[in-house]
Amino acid sequence: MIFGGKGGEQALAKFMKENFKLVKKLHRYAISSICDPVVKVATQILAGKVMMKCRADEVSVPVIALVAQCVEGVLFNWLDYLHGEFLENCHKA
Repeated sequence: MIFGGKGGEQALAKFMKENFKLVKKLHRYAISSICDPVVKVATQILAGKVMMKCRADEVSVPVIALVAQCVEGVLFNWLDYLHGEFLENCHKA
């Protein structure tokens, strides 16, 4: 999954808000607001166990989009995702 910068993430956010009824919290979106119970539980597991950068109750839109695709059966290469996150963090540093 590749996001086209800030504009691409804004378009994704609009789409995800409409589909999953997301509610914005202070920094990110509340996991508790996700209307699909399977996506909600999978997001909680992913945020709590795998992605330590996320808060326990808030995640970004790309994370929810990623979980939704995995729940739908889309195979995902976690190595590519983690490598992308690593490169982004290095670039910010």
